[in-house]
Amino acid sequence: MFAQANTSNLPNNAQEFINQHFSAVSVEKVDENSNWQIWEDDKYEVRLSNGIELDFDENGNLMEIDSQNNEAIPMSALPSKVRSYLEANHANAKVVGWEKQDNEQEIELADGTEVEFDAQGNFRKLD
Repeated sequence: MFAQANTSNLPNNAQEFINQHFSAVSVEKVDENSNWQIWEDDKYEVRLSNGIELDFDENGNLMEIDSQNNEAIPMSALPSKVRSYLEANHANAKVVGWEKQDNEQEIELADGTEVEFDAQGNFRKLD
């Protein structure tokens, strides 16, 4: 059994997001990356015991969810418009990645399909 990593250095909204969507999973590690120049937006990296990694910016806004071992990301953790599109068009698909960049969001499904959305969550295309 792993001890819960200390999440007190995370902004409140990051802590609330983890508690709301990943309460059944323990936090293994929290890294504060204040000196990273390459990934200037990703200030906090949180690793969960099921292999999912969460990246937050300095304000605790979610930037990326990545499943390191093909663990399904809960649909509840995705933005509502993205979730609605996936439920309507890829109902049985397993989501293993989500990333938000300046003007877009991208979902990775377990079968390798990438689904792109604009910043507001409107569907753009499949890759």
